[in-house]
Amino acid sequence: MKGVIMAGGKGTRLRPLTCNVPKPMVPLIQKPVMQYSIELLKKYGITEIAVTVQYLSDVIKEYFGDGSEFGVKLHYFEETTPLGTAGSVKQAEEFLDEPFVVVSGDALTDFNLQSGINFHEGNDSLVTIFMKQVECPLEFGVIMTDEQDQIVRFLEKPSWSEVFSDTVNTGIYIMNPEIFSYIKEDSVVDFSKDVFPKFLEDQSPLYGYSAEGYWSDIGNLKQYRQAQSDLLSGELNASIYGTEVQPNVWIGENVIIEEGVKIEGPVSIGANSVIRSGAHLGEHAVVGSGSTVSNKASIKRSVLWDGTYIGDESELRGATICQGVTVGTRATIFEDAVIGHHTVIGGAATIQPEVKVWPYKRVEEATTVPQAFVWNEVGAKSLLKGHRATGVANIEMTPEEATKFGAAYGTLLNQGSQVLVASDGHSFSQVMKLSLIQSLQASGVDVVELGQTMLPVLRFSVEHSESKGGIYIRLVDKNQEKQLVIEFYNEDGLPVSSSEQRELEQVITFQTYRRVAFEYVGQYEVNHQLEQNYVTNLMEHIHVKNIKARNLHVVVHEEGSSKLPLFTTMLEQLGCSIHHLDDHVDVARMREALLEFNADFGILIGESGEFISLMTEQGHLVSEEEQLLLFIYMQLEKGIRQELAVPLYGGSALEEVAASYDKTLIRTKTSARAMMETEGTVQMMSYDGPYAIVQLLDHVVESEKTLSEVLNALPVQSIYKQEVTCKTQQKGIVMRKLLESLKGKNVELIDGMKVKHTEESWTFIVPDQEKGTFTVYAQSTDGAHAKQLAGEYIEQINFIKQQTS
Repeated sequence: MKGVIMAGGKGTRLRPLTCNVPKPMVPLIQKPVMQYSIELLKKYGITEIAVTVQYLSDVIKEYFGDGSEFGVKLHYFEETTPLGTAGSVKQAEEFLDEPFVVVSGDALTDFNLQSGINFHEGNDSLVTIFMKQVECPLEFGVIMTDEQDQIVRFLEKPSWSEVFSDTVNTGIYIMNPEIFSYIKEDSVVDFSKDVFPKFLEDQSPLYGYSAEGYWSDIGNLKQYRQAQSDLLSGELNASIYGTEVQPNVWIGENVIIEEGVKIEGPVSIGANSVIRSGAHLGEHAVVGSGSTVSNKASIKRSVLWDGTYIGDESELRGATICQGVTVGTRATIFEDAVIGHHTVIGGAATIQPEVKVWPYKRVEEATTVPQAFVWNEVGAKSLLKGHRATGVANIEMTPEEATKFGAAYGTLLNQGSQVLVASDGHSFSQVMKLSLIQSLQASGVDVVELGQTMLPVLRFSVEHSESKGGIYIRLVDKNQEKQLVIEFYNEDGLPVSSSEQRELEQVITFQTYRRVAFEYVGQYEVNHQLEQNYVTNLMEHIHVKNIKARNLHVVVHEEGSSKLPLFTTMLEQLGCSIHHLDDHVDVARMREALLEFNADFGILIGESGEFISLMTEQGHLVSEEEQLLLFIYMQLEKGIRQELAVPLYGGSALEEVAASYDKTLIRTKTSARAMMETEGTVQMMSYDGPYAIVQLLDHVVESEKTLSEVLNALPVQSIYKQEVTCKTQQKGIVMRKLLESLKGKNVELIDGMKVKHTEESWTFIVPDQEKGTFTVYAQSTDGAHAKQLAGEYIEQINFIKQQTS
């Protein structure tokens, strides 16, 4: 059997470690990480090895040569441009004329390859994937197998709402040469995104082998340092460089350790290094070859590459120091800091936790490099969740952070593109908006500001313009704190996709902002007409004259500290009498005001105008399920669109309502993006408060019914909903254990897990995208039974949490 080592990765998430070296050459205890892959293959008699290379390939070739020094024979296959995992292996097709093992050149494992080979041959498999259970499966391909270990479901890099297991693809495969018929030559083809889904579609033999042992893909800086500690601690079965001179202390050749040095294992010291008198090497310290640790310097839980110099009385705590770095006297470097190649840290300088300093920099003496330093990963990136960035106003979300977000978003667009920007009416939102707009302009992007308006106006304006995106800024109340939210939208007015979010993160993390020449900065204009265009569009699709004649009375409460005039202006244009309630309103106060004012209904408006809640003229607060049913019914009555999106948790009464209309209901994920994509527009009642209100006014007037009468004519449905807290790292295992308990039952895996009990009853378990919670929905013929169904799965979730905590 032959082997393949995929060694073409850039390792962008490991920067600045990989600024000067490819990811497979990043050192782990004095050896490049790829060397451990070679040693693993050799251990199982696999010595004919193809190596696919691309980024900084000469560094790999120069170090490993033809492989003879390592007891193997290496054959290099170089990509001139990245071809994806499958595309890179395709280049070695002629060489791979027998079954072969594929491993990654930047992962660390001690899996028993022979056991996997036996499994592969015993199942007559075309491809076998080595699988492992992990705490957070979001960065991997999630796998589900049947009782015969054949893979029945595979999803690459899912969101939490898509996770159905904590079992993932490790990137280690056993393959037969027939695999190449699935890979187009000289094309970008990925095993996980392209080939394996095609296998499932064709029902080709694709098996999952549950491997035992250690595995880490070393995907980020913390995992990199953890891998060093795991090697030293014996967490995996691999040879450690050097001689073990005392328990858990490995030392290379020609090392000088002066008197008075204190060493607490596990520790590794590379060849030709000098540890001077009074120095202290604490647990999990790794010192690279040719390095000097000077008098009374203290190093704990830190990794030093080759050729580093650590000055007298310096302290390193949980840091990573790249090749050729000089650390001056009495300098201090704290947890998770990373110092790039050949950087000089001046004497008495302090590098704060999690700061990253790029190669060839100089930090002056007695300088403190804080968390806000330009090369730091913390800050903007950590505030970005999904399509929005959120943080405490003027503490986490400052004008400086807004500048980063604006520059990053502008960098993703072509120079000269146009972006629409809007905000709520709060003064701090205006401050943040100014900072963000200026950084957009500096990236060469033209900005059209809508002023202070509601989110639906921005989305509608983006959808109906030539703009390439939109940004909305608002303040919200959360946990008794004011949170500033920045939301990003694409050229269709949809929330940016997960891939676009990752691109934003990459730009922020590595500070790759585009700055154009000063004479090419973006233009700026204010256009309040866009809000009026939105209102005009709303009025064109309703019977304005009839609504005015009805003179409806409405009680309105707007959430948030800054009120926007759009709703009031719109309702006044429609001849409504409006009674506004103050900031401190509960359901009882709303009901009291509604009955006192003899209103036709009440409206509670969310902070951005996106969501609304309704109260009938009788004081009944319309539930989430009733409102969804009402919105679908109104659209069906009016024939607004041929296809209507409904969330998976919506009750079966939706189909009952739709049965008499020549329209199609499409069940879709519960996210705004998924719903809007399905309907082909951003203007939906569930996500556009003003649009929903004018349609409701129109329907009530044209039908000559009250809101209560409209609701009473709709089918009754019993849906129970409850949230369950769960640690983020337990979500994957909870989903897997639930699935294992449901074998043989009717389960649908879209946006969570929907268990169908009968035609009238189901339970839907949805992991939250951001928070550590599950939402459990249940439908039945009556409320008590729906609550019982939900309770059964809530009990299971809590039991699994206890068993795995």
